[in-house]
Amino acid sequence: MKKLTWFTSFAILTLFTEGFCQKPSRHIGEPIWVDSLSTIFFPTSYNEEFLSTNKIALWGDYYSNIIVYDFKKDEHRKLFQSDIYIHPFHYDNRYRTEQNSKPQNITSNWVFILAKDKDYNASGRVDERDPSILFVTNKKGEGLKSLTGEGENILSIKIYEDKGFGLISFQRDSDKDKSFKNLDSKIIYRKIDLNDLSLGKEITID
Repeated sequence: MKKLTWFTSFAILTLFTEGFCQKPSRHIGEPIWVDSLSTIFFPTSYNEEFLSTNKIALWGDYYSNIIVYDFKKDEHRKLFQSDIYIHPFHYDNRYRTEQNSKPQNITSNWVFILAKDKDYNASGRVDERDPSILFVTNKKGEGLKSLTGEGENILSIKIYEDKGFGLISFQRDSDKDKSFKNLDSKIIYRKIDLNDLSLGKEITID
């Protein structure tokens, strides 16, 4: 067997080292207790380098996907088929110190998720002018579906579980240019029934 030349040895060592030193484009976050009987969500996130070099121009932290882990069966899977841009979950500080700390978008039956899933305005990047869609799944991470369309930019959802409803606030693409900006600043509210997920009438200034 021929001896490796110095150059060949150096090249192999360099490739080997770089392969292990490169930062992964995704990383897994802290577990989120969703269903205390069986299910934990693990958010996965983009690293800063990925956000700065790829087709995204968003400020703040975004989940890239959610891993649904059934700890009874010791099985896991991705919630979304492909990575997208998911707004992080926000916590009610009253629950934050408990083991089953509860994000504000989780109810007894549902998990509500805000996410940007495509470059809606064809700008070449996902950014703040693309709409955030409201998705929902049950607490086992099953039956994922969208509740709103691309013509609406969901800004927030506030849950009033003891009253049986939530309130979503959103903008509509009023000038039909497929881009949400200050000209679309009119804020509209709408009730969502926590029993059947039906949407109520729009609450707005005419």
